[in-house]
Amino acid sequence: MKSTSSSNRFNSNSRLLLGFLGLLLSGCVLLAGLGAMSKTFAARIGSPHAVPSTSLALSSKKDVASNLGPAHRLDEQGNRASGIKPGTAVGTKYRGERPVGASAWTSLGPPGGDVFDVAASTVDANIVLAGLAPGGSFGGTLYRSSDGGTNWSEVPALDGISVFDIEFAPDGTTYLGTQDSVRKSTDGGLSWVTLNLGIGANDQVFDVAIDPADPSILWVGVADALASQPVNVMRSTDSGVTWGDRTPPHAPLSCRAIAVDPNDSNTVIAVFGGDFGGGEVWVTTDGGDSWMDRSAGLPGNPLNAVVYDGTRLLVGGGLLFGSQFVGLYESPDLGVTWTPLHDGTWPILVVEDIAVDPNDAARIFVAIDGGGVNRTTDGGATWEVGIGGSQALAGRSIRFGPGDSQELFLGTSSLAVFRSTNGGDNFVQSSEGISELDLFSIDANPLEPAELAVAFQGANNGGLLSSTDGGTTWQLESAPPTRYSAVRFAPDGTLYAISAGPSTVAQEGLYRRENNGSWTPLGPDQGSLYESDLNTMRFSLNNPNLILLGGEDFGVAGFEGTIWRSTDAGGSWTKVYELGDFHRITDIEIIEDGTDQNMVAAWNSESGDNIGGALRSTDNGASWFDSSTGLPGFFRGPRLCASPSDPQTLFVSAWLSFQSGGLFRTTDGGVNWTSTGFTGNQTIGDVACHPVDDQTFFVTQLSGGDAVLRSQDGGATFAPFANGLENAVAPRELAFAGDSRLLLASAKGSYGTNLTTGTPTPIPTATPSSTPTPTVTPNSTPTPTVTPSSTPTPTGTVTPTPRPIPTPRPRPTPLPRPTPPG
Repeated sequence: MKSTSSSNRFNSNSRLLLGFLGLLLSGCVLLAGLGAMSKTFAARIGSPHAVPSTSLALSSKKDVASNLGPAHRLDEQGNRASGIKPGTAVGTKYRGERPVGASAWTSLGPPGGDVFDVAASTVDANIVLAGLAPGGSFGGTLYRSSDGGTNWSEVPALDGISVFDIEFAPDGTTYLGTQDSVRKSTDGGLSWVTLNLGIGANDQVFDVAIDPADPSILWVGVADALASQPVNVMRSTDSGVTWGDRTPPHAPLSCRAIAVDPNDSNTVIAVFGGDFGGGEVWVTTDGGDSWMDRSAGLPGNPLNAVVYDGTRLLVGGGLLFGSQFVGLYESPDLGVTWTPLHDGTWPILVVEDIAVDPNDAARIFVAIDGGGVNRTTDGGATWEVGIGGSQALAGRSIRFGPGDSQELFLGTSSLAVFRSTNGGDNFVQSSEGISELDLFSIDANPLEPAELAVAFQGANNGGLLSSTDGGTTWQLESAPPTRYSAVRFAPDGTLYAISAGPSTVAQEGLYRRENNGSWTPLGPDQGSLYESDLNTMRFSLNNPNLILLGGEDFGVAGFEGTIWRSTDAGGSWTKVYELGDFHRITDIEIIEDGTDQNMVAAWNSESGDNIGGALRSTDNGASWFDSSTGLPGFFRGPRLCASPSDPQTLFVSAWLSFQSGGLFRTTDGGVNWTSTGFTGNQTIGDVACHPVDDQTFFVTQLSGGDAVLRSQDGGATFAPFANGLENAVAPRELAFAGDSRLLLASAKGSYGTNLTTGTPTPIPTATPSSTPTPTVTPNSTPTPTVTPSSTPTPTGTVTPTPRPIPTPRPRPTPLPRPTPPG
């Protein structure tokens, strides 16, 4: 049985529970806000302390890592805990009932999404289903293929419903474990009915198990809903019409997977995993009337998968968050004794799923979170890890085609479905039509607008994709498979990206693509843990050696908002500014007056008080001070853009409440700010100034309504500009490709629209220096491209290339940080 990933933890599907938690969190936010209010407003009216211009070698750390405030549910190495990912507006779609502007947005892909299970029909091998659950949370969907997994289309009935498990009965009847109970289909997945478990609103189902001897007997594993749902195992003996509680006698704990003895319907094994720790195995031999705890001998960490053939019991588990490793264990006596089946060749001991060859029990395949697929052909005596080019993938499920030892389907986080037709020797992406890739950033090369790049994130994985034909086809870059928060082309065409961990995969910070397609880590690297949570970058048009980064420190480095500066193209870094605990620098602009002396940055608090503002530098970014005059008190998620006609005129967008957003203007380089006159009734995610027309602006809306709005009167009013974005989710970032094409990055991939062509604006040429930043030129070593296979890969499909993890620069030994002034 496929069990759900550990990434689902921290979530409950309960509408009632979420309401209760909302009230509880509101109280916590209020208290946190009151506690931080005086400090934060002092930052607004005074001058937040700047860090002395010391070298990175003198950077220091706090002795104790903080677990408070907006720690993003990350551990000290940047592994993300379960639940809704930061910045993801799960399930928010933009469905207008009227014409929405003159734009004509089209989806550019790339194909992808968080596939938590994929399975082929037992009666028609052409029918394959893929269940999605973004970040292991809510707001997912179901995709269906009628050509063996080559092409996919969304099933409308499951739109917005996360699917964690897919099971086909021998007659083709299909069951889904979803965020809201069990769904059943008798027509190959075209239509669905919901089965009522009778346990109330907290009925998120992680696993469905069909009795091999009697398909009318069903078992389900239910989420514990943050310990509020005591019913975690249920059984039906009438194909789901009625259900009974079969939960073992223990405290509420989410049941992740269930296996039924193929020779004895009364022998059942259930495995459990806690939200942040704890795992158990329980066995019944009387159909759930009584249970035996068979957890002794296992690590005690969350368990995710179980397989039982009547003789050999296999369990697997683990959780990257907190390094709660398990691996794969075997028992010959229903869990009385356990033996580890993994060995020292495994780099990661987090098993998400187990598949045993239906024709050879010695061939075992396991899906690894962050390690692809491991395979043994001798019952576990020896292993091959990351087989078939899968080593950089975050495996979520692994399935054989019914009765077929050669066909395998691999569900992955971010990159959706991969397929092997040769027993795992090669895996090729087979995700055409699955448009659910969670993009956080998009950009176009200023020297070649048809060259695009996007950054994506999974729970603890991610990557970069590039296109040289305007988004028709995409290539997976060879950068380390970490989360990426931003991607940018420098003025000379060099591609950069910011890695946001985990540091167990590769160091965080800025990366640069070299001429041969490899990626070089540039830092700043404050230590061996995850300590720099960066999200924005800015390059000088005049000096290719000047780079600015913004974000916040993390963990042992503190949680201050930070600005980093390099004057040697990323060779070394200075932390030039800190802005108190639980603050973030959200954007940076250089005032393009030809001097690089004057700059503006946007920031907001993440301590619960929802305030923010602007900073200004008048000395080439070496020091910064508050410059928020005219900005309101509630100012969340600010983003900047610059006027194409006046270097002293900048614009900043922000949330003005949890139900509104607005736009502000400065005409004196950030000294003073005034409203443009626009206040919308949705929160704003990004703003883009037209590169030619100083009266035209675009903003994205995060909380609902039309995904993109346009202003043609200097920002005074905005109108919908979202035709074609009806299915967009979390429209995060806008970018221009030249001056006539607008791009959008969202949680459902990227989009593009052509604008009325304006007068071309000359592209500034970077001034040469003694240590120039490398430019992108043709090279004998090409950028990785789609790998051919015996099965033709559809246009736009991305096939992973091996990702060499760069050797980082030596990490400096940190010194104690002086206590900052109040």
